[in-house]
Amino acid sequence: MNERRVFLTSVVAGSLAVANGAQAETKPASEPKKKTVKVAAVQCPSDLGDIEGNTRRLTKLVEKAAAEGAKFVVLPETAITGYLSQDLKTNWHIPGWPIEKEFGSKDPRPFAQTVPGPATEHFAALAKRLGIYLTIPFLEKLPKGTADDNPDNPKLYNTVCLASPKGEIVAHYRKLTPWPHPEQSWATDGDRGVQTFDTEYGRVGLAICYDIHEILEKYQKHKIWALLYPIAWVDEEHPADWFWHRLPERVKPFNHYVIGANWSVDQKPKNKWKGYGFSTILAPGGQVIATAKSLYGEEIVYAEIETA
Repeated sequence: MNERRVFLTSVVAGSLAVANGAQAETKPASEPKKKTVKVAAVQCPSDLGDIEGNTRRLTKLVEKAAAEGAKFVVLPETAITGYLSQDLKTNWHIPGWPIEKEFGSKDPRPFAQTVPGPATEHFAALAKRLGIYLTIPFLEKLPKGTADDNPDNPKLYNTVCLASPKGEIVAHYRKLTPWPHPEQSWATDGDRGVQTFDTEYGRVGLAICYDIHEILEKYQKHKIWALLYPIAWVDEEHPADWFWHRLPERVKPFNHYVIGANWSVDQKPKNKWKGYGFSTILAPGGQVIATAKSLYGEEIVYAEIETA
């Protein structure tokens, strides 16, 4: 009797074990949690030619973004040297070059910098101190003595460099397609092609504002993970129309993130132009995943994005 009970108990226990084992085998394994990294698009005004003041302002914002955990920080187009005056009435202008009648002119040559130069040295050191990847956007001139350095007809570029957490300049990009309206008066077309760098999070590429109309196709074969995108958008339409609708449609076919940092102004200009504010971070497929809510002043847009 006791032996029979022991036998039956063993059979039942074995059957349950087999059943449980079968369930364990057929239960789908949980997917490993995907790794993410925090990125930041810094939106802020800059004053035309005030390199010292712009540098102080940008440095504080970069420090704030890094303190919040951002490992990539993108700054607006030519934020170190300025793009247009905040009232949108003064533009960079090399004497003898064409300029639209609506603009007053400011000679950019005393403010343009070389690579390497003061701007790249300061912000590369900042990137090293904070342990981040940081874009460095400014007006670039060629070093004295180079073949293309001509004081009477200078080549100035709308440039963004990328500094690594080691404090090294790992990419140097010159805007390939300057916007004709304000940049015909000073900017030379970029001559360095597209620029990529393989970070530990994924491959990044660089572009600047008006480039967006042509550059995405140029990056396709490079299979970038994220486009670091400084912007100084100027338009007659409200910026939300561009950043929330037209830009997402433009980037939708391309399978990478876009971290877009747009400029802003401290107060509304008495001018028909719009476009400042609404910095935006887009997911692959063009979905808006983070966006600024302001037109004016300073704002940092953050997002956690999946690594490659």
